[in-house]
Amino acid sequence: MKRTMFATLIALLATFTAPLASAASDPASVVRGGRLYDNLSLELKARTPNQPNPAFKTQQVRVAASDTWRCVECHGWDYKGQHGFIGISGKQNANPAAIVAILKNANHGYDELLDEGDRLDLANFVSSGQADMRKLLDMAGRIKPGQGTADKVFATVCANCHGLEGDRLRQIPPLGDSARQRPLEVLHVALNGHPGGDMPALRTLGDDTVARMLAYLQTLRSVNLPSSIANGGRLYDDWQAQVGGQRQALPHPSYPSKAYYANVPSETWRCKECHGWDYKGNQGQNATGNHATGIKGIRGMVGADPEKIMAILRSSVHMFGAVMKYRDLLDLANFVSYGQIDMDKVIDPKTALARGDATQGSAHYRTMCAACHGLEGRYVAKRAMGRVTKEDPWHSVHNMLNGHPDDTMPALREIDPKVINDILAHMQTFQARR
Repeated sequence: MKRTMFATLIALLATFTAPLASAASDPASVVRGGRLYDNLSLELKARTPNQPNPAFKTQQVRVAASDTWRCVECHGWDYKGQHGFIGISGKQNANPAAIVAILKNANHGYDELLDEGDRLDLANFVSSGQADMRKLLDMAGRIKPGQGTADKVFATVCANCHGLEGDRLRQIPPLGDSARQRPLEVLHVALNGHPGGDMPALRTLGDDTVARMLAYLQTLRSVNLPSSIANGGRLYDDWQAQVGGQRQALPHPSYPSKAYYANVPSETWRCKECHGWDYKGNQGQNATGNHATGIKGIRGMVGADPEKIMAILRSSVHMFGAVMKYRDLLDLANFVSYGQIDMDKVIDPKTALARGDATQGSAHYRTMCAACHGLEGRYVAKRAMGRVTKEDPWHSVHNMLNGHPDDTMPALREIDPKVINDILAHMQTFQARR
């Protein structure tokens, strides 16, 4: 009798553990688990709880609530732990069923957030999907540029989405920058794919291919800073026009309800509407008049870390994370940090007159600007250039430096500033009417 019961128990255990063993050997389960480890919200296309993960309640770490539900936030891209949390490297080769039980405990809180299949995939990654990241970094570091890198693999497998220079997708940073600044993250994504996307996972191609891919990515170009700044200036002007998206139908929550443009929703989302063309907000030209909002300017952010500016742009005050892609946020942040000029050096704030030489500006205008705007500034613009440059010269200078949103107007910010001053002075001599 006892032998019969024991045999029955063994058979039942085999029945329940067989799927686990099968899944653990399934590369598709492992790479999906890797994507869940990265960002389960993106992979599942579902929102995470509004409250932080239980494990973060006692942590003195400033992390967005949604990010506390990302496994990587606690355990790191090298799987060894961060923010005071232990890593998952000690669970390599552990029984996936035991890892599933850990995921369901109160300290993790994934009992309801993930279904059984999700938990099993994540457990399989923890058990059998962790790569030796330091080894891969060392391998990539020993590969000399152009010597056996994965350029051909990238050109055929990756470039269709990322472009040959790895900077086509505006939802993410250029691959070259990511590979140089965050190599461990890039290795993880190369091995497992991007959460919620269709990116091929390179895991089964072997460590050598993945290391060579990282080495090649690290040779790709970075963001072109002058171009990024100029694009950021156009976004500052009117990001809705620049990105070609639908204009906002509701007023920006931070725009004062009694301010002049409160009933024109799309205008309330333009950076310049609160912070001004002189970037001084309530301390500059926006202190009075129809554009007065009482909101401070951005001059204090000159030279600030663009990543910190991006965090501000994503915050509940600005809410641009929901309407702009990563590269747009980066360009706007680069403009705020590196692209502002002291308008008082170009324009007398009391008289609104340019400080340049109109005679010198004539030659520059006639050769660089007249082809579109006409010799007297009467073409292209809705209003004659003579009127625009007299009534709002700060707006004119901003557009001269950065170009006009959703337009082919050249950005002149890399040209001698004196030329800008002189052109503005010349345009202020034009008739105010067409």
